[in-house]
Amino acid sequence: MIDSQADTDADRVRADLVTCTSLLVFKGVLDYSGHLTARVPGTDDRIFIQPRDASRAALRPEDLLVVDLDGNLVEGELPPPAETAIHTGVYRARPEVDFICHGHPTLSTTFTMVDHPFLPMRHFAYKFPDGLAVHPDPTHIRSREQGDAVAKTLGDAGACLLRSHGTVVVANRIQELLMDCLDLEENARTLLIARQLGTPLPLTPEEIVQVAESYDRGGHRPGKLWDHYVHLGRRAGVLAA
Repeated sequence: MIDSQADTDADRVRADLVTCTSLLVFKGVLDYSGHLTARVPGTDDRIFIQPRDASRAALRPEDLLVVDLDGNLVEGELPPPAETAIHTGVYRARPEVDFICHGHPTLSTTFTMVDHPFLPMRHFAYKFPDGLAVHPDPTHIRSREQGDAVAKTLGDAGACLLRSHGTVVVANRIQELLMDCLDLEENARTLLIARQLGTPLPLTPEEIVQVAESYDRGGHRPGKLWDHYVHLGRRAGVLAA
């Protein structure tokens, strides 16, 4: 018997992955490479992922592949990305995570190449009070062992940096994934500007507690940000009207 609700949920996740991918290309977090994934609804060991060579800017829901947590292709004919191991490693280690982005944002990645921590400057960076861990391996993450090592660096955090490479961001909702990817890059931009102007004054531990409490009173920001960028994407022709 076909589970129509599972099919409906899967179609929604496919569509949201494509929308988020298009918006992150639009904002420069993804380029010709990088990838988003999501757990297939109703499963614990299947994920949606885009084909290795398909343009991120032209991705369609029907293009998405399904792989298992060992990286084996379950649905689709094209090869998955070479760095599928990033995603499978994190999903194995973090059963509560439903969405992952591996991108190559320039400003965030810069902080893997200097002796300066990724300090929380903007108020939304309260989610990363200790900055971001830097995974020391600058090569492509292709093997199971490498994927497990990235998951270890990530730990229970929402994001980490890959040395001279990019970022790994995880979330429970696609709206949060978009928000955190954009927020990380904006925090990096702010920190770089602050260092040019003088000595950075990041959020203090006390301020982080206060901002966290302030944000927790609402919880509407991920949806608000998502809707805003969907409208921008439509106006720019990045998304269909």
